Amino acid sequence: MVKQERSERTRRNLIRAASTVFDQAGYEGATLSVISERAQVTKGALFFHFSAKSDLARAVQAEACVTSGAALVELTRRETPAFEIATAMAHTLVGLLETDLVVRAGARLTQEIRTPDDPSLHCHLNWLGALHGTLRRASRDGSLLPEVDVRAAAALMLSMITGTTALPRVPTNTPPPFQPPRAPHSRSHSPRETGDQWLTRMLHLTRPALSSLPAR
Repeated sequence: MVKQERSERTRRNLIRAASTVFDQAGYEGATLSVISERAQVTKGALFFHFSAKSDLARAVQAEACVTSGAALVELTRRETPAFEIATAMAHTLVGLLETDLVVRAGARLTQEIRTPDDPSLHCHLNWLGALHGTLRRASRDGSLLPEVDVRAAAALMLSMITGTTALPRVPTNTPPPFQPPRAPHSRSHSPRETGDQWLTRMLHLTRPALSSLPAR
């Protein structure tokens, strides 16, 4: 039993170490040597659990989908208009992308390597399906405007979710294009908005086209 627990602990440690390396270097830039060094295990221990980098990538993707999928399922149990559930899903996923290393790495891998059309490995496909199903409920319960294309609305929300991974790096008072930069002595440190703040901005703009529900 102790040996089994140690083996499982090593496997989890490898998945987390791989997530860190995939998140920082991408799939092509990641090496098993760096992953094993970060996990503080030997190459032999790594190969005992994963025979190739692709196996590690699949394990990261699978765990990312399990973690994010469980959070989305929990939201579907809410007794609120389905459109509100869909927006809560968007905020939850952005939060996971910002705070959960495995989810963030799994999402990046979805974009970088060929993944079967299987929600157990494909985060974005998984999320799109959850959003689509919830927005179909919103269409039925009237919280989504009747003229809205459900598939397009789900794709729009997914695009906003994934787009926030870059936006938090942009200062809130970034000058418009072609504006001359300030002199060094007058330059101030600008706060950087979180992904959730950017998502709130985008939902504020798009909500009137999707739902007649008042913003909360």
